[in-house]
Amino acid sequence: MSLTKCPECEQEISNLAIMCVKCGHLMNHSTNQQDQGNAAWTAVTKSRTPINVFSLAMMTCAAILGVSSTQIDNVNALTAFTYTLHIFLAVSGMFFATILFCRKGMYHPQDLAQAKQAGVDDLGHDKPIWAATLILMMVVAYGIYQLLT
Repeated sequence: MSLTKCPECEQEISNLAIMCVKCGHLMNHSTNQQDQGNAAWTAVTKSRTPINVFSLAMMTCAAILGVSSTQIDNVNALTAFTYTLHIFLAVSGMFFATILFCRKGMYHPQDLAQAKQAGVDDLGHDKPIWAATLILMMVVAYGIYQLLT
């Protein structure tokens, strides 16, 4: 293994690296098989943004809820399903509150680094206190709902 310079940012990196660790620039390798592997790895790393991971988790939860709804045969099963649905909706609400007030959470860290390197510094101001306040209000409202029913 030897070191080479990234053509984009001049950072010294391994000649076996798929992409530059500093700027994310894809490194060109001589074989077609490596290029296909690079493209596949890039697609995988780009899909790991928080919003994509959450979407996959929500689809999985929705599938589990859909299957479990067909198994309801008594009052206890209906109650369990109802509370599972409440949890699903609460987690969804908390995620969307977080994304609403913490915009940088929607982007992959490499995308944020590339945007910063390109001179884009203002992606919006994160307001985690607002997100936490909204989530706390949701929890309190649900508690009140449970007390009244």
